[in-house]
Amino acid sequence: MEIKKLFILIGIGCFIGLFITYNSAIVQVSLKKWYYQLSDNADFGLDTQDGNITSARIRHKTANNNNRSILSVLRQGRLGNGMWQYSGLLGLANMTNRVPILNSGYRDIAQIFTLSTQIDSRINILKASTRYEQRQLFINVEETVENIRNISEDVTLKGYFQYFRFFSSVTETIRKEFQFRTIIKQQVSTFFKKVNLTDEQLIKVGIHIRRTDLNTPRQIKQGFGPPPTNYFINAMNFFRSKFRNVHFVVCSDDIKWAREHIVGDDITFATNDLAALDMAILVSCDHVIISNGTFSWWVGWLCTGITVKYKRMPKYNSYLYNMTRGEYWPPNDTYNHYISIDTI
Repeated sequence: MEIKKLFILIGIGCFIGLFITYNSAIVQVSLKKWYYQLSDNADFGLDTQDGNITSARIRHKTANNNNRSILSVLRQGRLGNGMWQYSGLLGLANMTNRVPILNSGYRDIAQIFTLSTQIDSRINILKASTRYEQRQLFINVEETVENIRNISEDVTLKGYFQYFRFFSSVTETIRKEFQFRTIIKQQVSTFFKKVNLTDEQLIKVGIHIRRTDLNTPRQIKQGFGPPPTNYFINAMNFFRSKFRNVHFVVCSDDIKWAREHIVGDDITFATNDLAALDMAILVSCDHVIISNGTFSWWVGWLCTGITVKYKRMPKYNSYLYNMTRGEYWPPNDTYNHYISIDTI
């Protein structure tokens, strides 16, 4: 009898332990589950507090009846590249008087931001259109626009379109499109509460460090290599001298390297494994220190405070420098306040 009671007590204890562990796991993976919840949804219908992604039943004749052909863009790369392609799509659609349509490859972008452009999951939109590929070494926006205008059929773009002048005609629209969805904003708020960074008097400076895939001879030669350690140290000292109550939030794809080289009592390391959440955390800071790559470019552009960038990025006469003819960074305006800092 006593043995039976003992087994019952052990069973109850195990159940309680599993219940606590399960609920803890739910909290940790809730964003991941949300992030992939549309993977089996053919219509991509998503009702949220901050907007809808409408069920896309677009027909070519809809555009043709309005004398406007469709413009779409193939999805390539990860988050930063996808943002470039989407921005290029909206800018080029505006300049060529076409209807922008997204294919199903953009569902991840649509789950992160409040995009207004419709998603058409039907593969025949791509099959029935003329392919236009941006392949030239020097990006020429005017030439691209003229070439698309000379095509009477629907057009599918292929390329990364990593040049701000592709969307300079719709800058305000792009800022509205790249508003984070409510669920991501909630996760950002939870993060800052968890690490005790909710004091409104605290100046938060986000630091993005990208290293793993850019620290190769090929990437360095093309102008994408990561900045040296001294750049980050100098950038942090700039903010320390400018503000009295400053705290740094580091997001990196190499958090081990970051912990070893970025040191101080005024630093918090974010250990998220979702790029969308990292970007939202960084953009939510008052100011940012950015690294190289498309992800960092967008963090700097979306930041409404000071964006510190590496002075030698892109490297002079590199592929990236020549591709944009030295115009990799947009000029300072109402939103963007860029400051270049070197390693010296």
